[in-house]
Amino acid sequence: MTNLIELVQEQLCAAGYEVAVGEDTDGPFIMFESAVILGFVLCFPNAAALIEGWQPTSQRVIKQAQLALRRAEAKSWNAYLVLLAVTPGDYGQNVKLGTIEEDLVGTRKIARAGIINAQDTREAMLPLFAVQNAPRLATVDMSAEIRLRTSELPKELVDAFLGGATEATLTQLLETGQ
Repeated sequence: MTNLIELVQEQLCAAGYEVAVGEDTDGPFIMFESAVILGFVLCFPNAAALIEGWQPTSQRVIKQAQLALRRAEAKSWNAYLVLLAVTPGDYGQNVKLGTIEEDLVGTRKIARAGIINAQDTREAMLPLFAVQNAPRLATVDMSAEIRLRTSELPKELVDAFLGGATEATLTQLLETGQ
């Protein structure tokens, strides 16, 4: 699980969060904060341990941080509890993880099992990360696009416009075209 803690720490730091590692009776946990979000990451060895232990562990961790949460004021409305397990869960356990995520009491929750590498970690924590893919737009031949969209105008006028003709020339072509 130490490896998972390190993976989470790397992902959060790369996303611009301030990160600190705390210690609980069940092991290390991560506290993270940005200008608008704060939260905690708890790691478990498997889905069963996560389902059984997330409530008492999170209550202890949040109790340790209650003063910081009070100081966070409006940011505390964007508090997350990220619960990750190394070993994947079975169908029933995955359904229970979904139920945990739907529990919005106190914090928003992300609950995932089968987190073994950086890609899994990143995918689990995507709700915490800014959109990172800009749209990819194909290059456009603007002259061809203008010609296509101005098919009802006289060809000489469009040619003059695309050739950088003066406003007076364009006006004259418009007047003679009528």
